[in-house]
Amino acid sequence: MIFLARDLPGIVPGKLFFVKELVLSYNSVMTAKKENILGCDIGGSKINVVVWNGKKVVEQKQIGVPNKNNLKAIIGEYGLRKIGIGVPGIFDAKNGRIIKCSNGPQLNGLNLKKLWPDKIVKIDNDVHCFLRAEAALGAGKGYDNILAVAFGTGIGGAFTNEKVKMKNEKINNEIIYRGRNGWAGEFGHMIIDRGQDWEELYQKTRNKPKEQEKINAIGLANLINIFNPKVIILGGKGARLLTDKGAELLIKNLLSLKEQMPKIVLTKLGQTANAIGAALLFVNIKN
Repeated sequence: MIFLARDLPGIVPGKLFFVKELVLSYNSVMTAKKENILGCDIGGSKINVVVWNGKKVVEQKQIGVPNKNNLKAIIGEYGLRKIGIGVPGIFDAKNGRIIKCSNGPQLNGLNLKKLWPDKIVKIDNDVHCFLRAEAALGAGKGYDNILAVAFGTGIGGAFTNEKVKMKNEKINNEIIYRGRNGWAGEFGHMIIDRGQDWEELYQKTRNKPKEQEKINAIGLANLINIFNPKVIILGGKGARLLTDKGAELLIKNLLSLKEQMPKIVLTKLGQTANAIGAALLFVNIKN
């Protein structure tokens, strides 16, 4: 069987080629072209997406109300084959299902892989994605022992004791501490005061900045005692309350040793960090 080759590089128009030659030439063209990746962050109140070309974000978009229909619509716009998704709450990474999302109950039970059966879909915790991006490209670049805490609709976190290294546009994705089921980092559910967890108290004090500052200082001091980080990267709306001198003093006073105090910095990648970290799920050094 033969074909007429017209558009492939190195093939003279009008010349006849056997199938094997045509397929080999076609494959070489497709291999040479890098594939963009779609990174998606499902937040408590919005969805962020980025298109990652291997080196940088080339496109980004945000849409409100994180639900199934909006998710399908915004991801469907791009037609990309590889989709990385950062999800809040408890999830089943292998099967692509959100088990429980406290701040977005409309997402409970949603199977993300079944929404796009013709795509390659990878999912991870949203703050794991945040840490991955910030450690590789942002405020945590060059550090080991990094703690990330995100203050959004709820509070989430992630930790790694290793540097995240970029090599030939790939990273060592396996360095984030995940725990038995991959759900480590639910710091917001840590009990802070008389049966109330950090997230509950954080939400109750939204209009009382000084009280919220104290609650967040207690939460971070607990995490510092547990993880002994070198740097803490803060993200989300509530993060700025913890970067002034007053908040740092509160945290220091809660620690048994002042030498425990890590460097506290704000996100460098901003609201795109989680989505970038989701796209980076596809660029593991081991792939």
